[in-house]
Amino acid sequence: MTVTATVSSVLPWHHDTWLRLSEQFAGGRLPHALLLVGERHSGKQQFAQALVRTLLCHEPVNGLNCGHCRACDLSRAGSHGDFQLLQPEPPSRVIKVNQVRELVEFAVKTASLGKRKVMLLTPADSMTTQAANALLKSLEEPAPDTYMILVSHRLHGLPATIRSRCQAVKFIMPAKEHSVTWLNGFTHNLADSEKALELTRGK
Repeated sequence: MTVTATVSSVLPWHHDTWLRLSEQFAGGRLPHALLLVGERHSGKQQFAQALVRTLLCHEPVNGLNCGHCRACDLSRAGSHGDFQLLQPEPPSRVIKVNQVRELVEFAVKTASLGKRKVMLLTPADSMTTQAANALLKSLEEPAPDTYMILVSHRLHGLPATIRSRCQAVKFIMPAKEHSVTWLNGFTHNLADSEKALELTRGK
């Protein structure tokens, strides 16, 4: 997980979704397994990064990671001991069963640096059938204070057994006017923003 910002935030059009999950977290009701699903380039990865860092942060501020505690320093550097990232190992395009088994071993350990452990699987739909089966026990019997975030481009690329054990959070592409407004913050020019959006085909 590559992090450049001190504080990780979400895209403006995901604010309502973020607020809902933040309220669940504050009330101790955040599900242990979340499935972020939607089109590629819809902002799922940025959302997942912000969620990971907030869960690891020692003292979140206004619903986001504080950016200055030791946990934030470590998560930004990619060296937080209570976080595991699971993704295909190049040149492979799939997440293999041995990778998931290592993740399961991590999941049952006690957090060493903070209050909780966090795991991010992306893209989760790249798991082999064996890998998905190996993950089931951790989803069915989660360890205390352990959160698993799955990011998927294809909801039905995941077995029903995995989908049914996660709370799905759906992401859609923003309306053109929202994208242009956001791009204006970088280009400061409406024509340039519209051109950039056209070149990326809205993505």
